[in-house]
Amino acid sequence: MRIMSLKNNVLVFWGIMDGLALVSYFYFSLQSGNVPFYSDISSFYTHFSQLGASGLMGVIIQVMFFINIALIVSLFFSCWSLIVKKDIHSIFFIGQEIARLLSLKCSLALIPLFMHFTGYSAAWGAFLLFFVSEALKIGSVVWAKRHPVPHADSMITG
Repeated sequence: MRIMSLKNNVLVFWGIMDGLALVSYFYFSLQSGNVPFYSDISSFYTHFSQLGASGLMGVIIQVMFFINIALIVSLFFSCWSLIVKKDIHSIFFIGQEIARLLSLKCSLALIPLFMHFTGYSAAWGAFLLFFVSEALKIGSVVWAKRHPVPHADSMITG
């Protein structure tokens, strides 16, 4: 029973972190007077055209931007999956982790908030915290997935 409880707590924790990241995105976007997603896309294409990137470099820049947007959208689904269903599909999890690594978006949403509110901006520290965060998430979710919750019909009562 303890493993089931710990597994649920681990998954709910990461679901809350995804929810906090999503709420932070909307809060800071609205606080800046922007419309979430719309302002980001509009601003990206304005700056992208000024950058003058074309060819392969232009494609890479656009792909990276849309990976970031897709990651933000995916937070809705991972938050719900981890909190309500207490499970996450492996392919979705792997895809989201790859997107996090490519966009350097921390799974532990408290780290970017800490950095924002304290003014901490050392690049080496941010990278270290990012990699620790991702190692913790990957390790704990893999552990939780390896300890499946038994079905009610297979549990022995009494």
